[in-house]
Amino acid sequence: MIDRVQGYFGFTRVPFGRNLAPSMLHQHHSHREAAARIAWCINNRAIGVVTGEAGSGKTVALKGAVASLDPARFTVIYQPNPEVGMRGLYDRIVTAWAAPRNTSPPLSQLRRPRR
Repeated sequence: MIDRVQGYFGFTRVPFGRNLAPSMLHQHHSHREAAARIAWCINNRAIGVVTGEAGSGKTVALKGAVASLDPARFTVIYQPNPEVGMRGLYDRIVTAWAAPRNTSPPLSQLRRPRR
């Protein structure tokens, strides 16, 4: 299907793929507001959570805000599944920060004490 659309319109690549550079993104008012809120979290060393309906521009706003970050100073942690709960989120954070594995098991293997 995509091949036929590309052939019909003469596109050499898919026009709206995920591999667009941040400078190529549409600078809508809502996008600028979301990027400013994300930048506020970054500047204030706060943890931010971006939520919204499917297709509302979460990934686009994050991609634009994160593009200017120095990867040596900042670690971006992407958690696509909101159903992992706090334990899964903590495990993702610990894994992203590359904590030594020989000190304790991963959080996903720890069990709550019985009462």
